[in-house]
Amino acid sequence: MGSRRSFIQDPAQLVKEWSSAQLLLQPTLQFDEKASVLYKPALSQAGRVTVISGGGSGHEPAHFGYIGDNLLDAAVAGALFASPNVRQIYRALEVASSPKGTILIVKNYTGDKLNFALALERFKAATGRKVHMVLVGDDVSVPRSRGKFVGRRGLAGTVLVHKIAGAAASRGFGVERIVGWCEQVARRLGTIGASLGPCHVPGQASSGYATDDTGDILLGVGIHNEPPIRTLPSRSSVEEVIQAMLDLLLNADTEEHGFLGPDAAGPGRRLVLHVNNLGGLSTIEMGSLTALTCAILKRLWGVEPCRIFCGTYLSALDGRGFSITLLSLTESEDGPLLLSLLNDHTNATGWVSSGAATPWEYKTQVDEVAGNLQAESSFLRSLDISHDENLLPRIVNAIFSSVSTAEPLITKYDMVLGDGDCGTTLLAGARAMTETLQKEDSIATRGFPLGIKALVDAAIDAMGGTSGAIYGIYLTAFFAALNRLYGKDHCTLSLKLASAAASEALEVLFEFTGARVGDRTLMDALIPFVAQLQKSSDKDGAVALQEAIGRAVEGCESTRDLQARFGRSTYVNEMAGLESVEGEESMRRLPDPGACGVVAVLKGIQQALSS
Repeated sequence: MGSRRSFIQDPAQLVKEWSSAQLLLQPTLQFDEKASVLYKPALSQAGRVTVISGGGSGHEPAHFGYIGDNLLDAAVAGALFASPNVRQIYRALEVASSPKGTILIVKNYTGDKLNFALALERFKAATGRKVHMVLVGDDVSVPRSRGKFVGRRGLAGTVLVHKIAGAAASRGFGVERIVGWCEQVARRLGTIGASLGPCHVPGQASSGYATDDTGDILLGVGIHNEPPIRTLPSRSSVEEVIQAMLDLLLNADTEEHGFLGPDAAGPGRRLVLHVNNLGGLSTIEMGSLTALTCAILKRLWGVEPCRIFCGTYLSALDGRGFSITLLSLTESEDGPLLLSLLNDHTNATGWVSSGAATPWEYKTQVDEVAGNLQAESSFLRSLDISHDENLLPRIVNAIFSSVSTAEPLITKYDMVLGDGDCGTTLLAGARAMTETLQKEDSIATRGFPLGIKALVDAAIDAMGGTSGAIYGIYLTAFFAALNRLYGKDHCTLSLKLASAAASEALEVLFEFTGARVGDRTLMDALIPFVAQLQKSSDKDGAVALQEAIGRAVEGCESTRDLQARFGRSTYVNEMAGLESVEGEESMRRLPDPGACGVVAVLKGIQQALSS
């Protein structure tokens, strides 16, 4: 099937013109065109917590349309259905962070999660400011068994988190308390979508998994043209479609779904209903769907929503469908306050207003406001840890040599098991560090943490993909931990200091990826290395490093016998990942390319230190 007609067929032009329109519609805002960041001016002087969100374009009015009173302070936009990159997100933090604290609200997709996490860690390491990330995954169509490692996708329920966070920040609550409410709301959210067909991406042919000719109704369709979990016959009535959606939301007996729990439905339950247009339905149809949803909720589940939102809040371009979101406030001690935050007025251009429900009485004492927050602790910006000035150049050059040697084999493995870019991405980062050393002679003589930071920044800018974000988060956290630990103990550079920083950095990384030993990723090499390094930190340095790298090599080899649970390799046929054993007729599975890359880096470090 050919492309569906659009007035603007170029996706890049579409995003550019939409962005330009925002200053016409919201002339009091400021726009960084290069970074695609829209923001309120003078946020550092606002005297309160600030709230930032963002993601790929194509979901309008999210996210630029949600900047306003009692909502977002800034938003950053990527290309169509693509996460903004680290530089863009970092720029959003530069213009919108607050000394009182800043909250990033992110939908749970791998690209968004890792890029926002990396920008957050880099910004915290550079400034010492409080920045928290709230991850929202409200899609109930993703079964528990499939989503237990990566979580559920972020859908339209995310905008309710935006509203609660923004309104709470405007009232002057402290950052920890707002984050707590956001995380509570995210846990009590459920969203399910249904569509008559996939959306049309300008300049591209229609999606291959369904066409308008099939007549099937797509249940659980994603907002980036991800396929549905199942289809309903074209003869299904709209009532049957809504019933199937509500069953996935509210039926606690459904083993793979029912995320809202057994207490969500029934008389007296407090539920917020949010009916969202995926972009291609008329206003009158959306109103009709909302009325039908309310009627079925009351008849089959005994629920009358305490607040109702209806409109286009988070679209999928022109997706010919809608989603239903339910937020359960019944068991929440702060439920009345959360409802009042949703009711607070906003002038954001994308927010579709509706009549506020009468909130039930809020009895909880408001005992924390931004003005009562403790003063921000001082940040250690420039520390000169005693060290050999030639150490960093030796390490960087040895890493580049080791990675250069290993890259062809890593790339060969990744051509079979992944996207084919694991080795080249790692090599690009190593090369960028060596080039930075050559351009900036002063790096070798800087304080050790700041020298590492400069080199890490260069590597991050050169590396893309998931592995680039993983390395970026880990190395940024390592730099920050090294800085903090030295400032605390004023010790000299030692294996004990490095191993403690490595352990802290790993804990930070754990916050942003669920991958652990046994999941067939680079973590199978990194985690054993860090654990053994910490265990052996009282031994002779060369011996301790040798033992730790030995564990990393063992972890890498163990991936040959593991089933992948993260990344593209989870979809690769097992027979495609076999190689012949030299000198034998038998076959063996390939190791994980990411784990091989970690071993190459560690062997480079070992070579530099042994010299």
